[in-house]
Amino acid sequence: MKKQKHSLERIQNFLGDLDFMFELNNFKRTLLDKELQPEDCPDLTAEVVPDMTYKELTIKLYPNFWTLSLQEQRRVLLHELVHTLIQDTKMIANDLLNAKFHSLEEIKNANEKATSSITHLLDRLLTGNLKYAKAAYMDYLEIKKKKK
Repeated sequence: MKKQKHSLERIQNFLGDLDFMFELNNFKRTLLDKELQPEDCPDLTAEVVPDMTYKELTIKLYPNFWTLSLQEQRRVLLHELVHTLIQDTKMIANDLLNAKFHSLEEIKNANEKATSSITHLLDRLLTGNLKYAKAAYMDYLEIKKKKK
């Protein structure tokens, strides 16, 4: 059976249209179309690997991703972007598991930063000030005809 090549253009466009919303506009963005589904995660569709220090964002797309409808793909991508908002709190939790402790102030600051980002995002959405994001969200579903 011949392997189908997936077009990543729709995803790149979607992520590019939403990068300001998630404060990722200065990040280098990489999409990896993984050929193999991880055996230990048979339901995994995508995974984000943000490097907040070097401003790099890698999104791995697993074979299950391509079995989803466009609506489901869009939701998965949005889920992965939300991970970037809480990345600092995740890193603190990982550090604690590795016996690297953070001060109470560091933990509060990371939590406050994530909460503020989410609050700002929700406020902008609920007041109708992210029209470009709504348009990008709807555009993901459009089937574009290839130019000849």
